[in-house]
Amino acid sequence: MAAMMRTVLLSTALLGVVLALSGCETTNEDEWAGGARKPFHQAEQTCEAQAARIAEESARPAFFTGCMQAFGWTRRAG
Repeated sequence: MAAMMRTVLLSTALLGVVLALSGCETTNEDEWAGGARKPFHQAEQTCEAQAARIAEESARPAFFTGCMQAFGWTRRAG
């Protein structure tokens, strides 16, 4: 019984991690221009952390882009 519960809990935790990571915006500094206000990796980490707090996953990419723009970064066309 304990082994079965442990398996269920581990599976549930793993699913939660996968779902949380699927909502993350992946970025590459080469895809962005700017940076006068904050270095890329600092801006990226800050914006990813804030976007992760948004309950509606479909709203996260737009929030992330706006957050990066607030730090002086814009996506390059391409």
